[in-house]
Amino acid sequence: MSQPPGGAMSSLEQLRSLLGEPEVWGWARPELWAASERRLGVSLPLDYKAFMDLYGPGGIDEYLWLIRPMDSTAVELDQLWSLEGRRRARSEAPDLYPYPFHPDSGGLIPWGSDEQGSAYYFLAAERKPEEWRIVVHSECNDWYETAGTFTDFLTRCFDRTDRPPFMARAWPRSGAGYVSLA
Repeated sequence: MSQPPGGAMSSLEQLRSLLGEPEVWGWARPELWAASERRLGVSLPLDYKAFMDLYGPGGIDEYLWLIRPMDSTAVELDQLWSLEGRRRARSEAPDLYPYPFHPDSGGLIPWGSDEQGSAYYFLAAERKPEEWRIVVHSECNDWYETAGTFTDFLTRCFDRTDRPPFMARAWPRSGAGYVSLA
């Protein structure tokens, strides 16, 4: 992995130093991402795929749970990426849902959830996936939006800067690790 200008660690490298080495290696399966991207009709952010290929599906400090395809069956892809229920809810109560849901133009694409019931999304409003913003929706219907990549966001959560105000204050704990679901 190349170093960013000035020799600073990338966000992915920072997360790797914080989380330690993955419990299980070998999650990189390009065909799974290709199937997901065909299903979605868009490419997913490279840093998200790189992180998930390194760590696999699982959770950071048993709080923030991250999703990725495991076998790319039609059933799995629908479970991971379908937001039809959310799209219907938005059409019935648009004041509660200020963002469209994929596949609507510029819609939210899920990538995780937390122990408090918040849902984590990419806001696919920009042409380049690396420019997508992060949106978090709490179970109390609070919304939070921030710029930066997937790994930038996770790094800022560790730094406790620019993160949702409704996120657990104690998360992540000192010495947080990654728990693989496989």
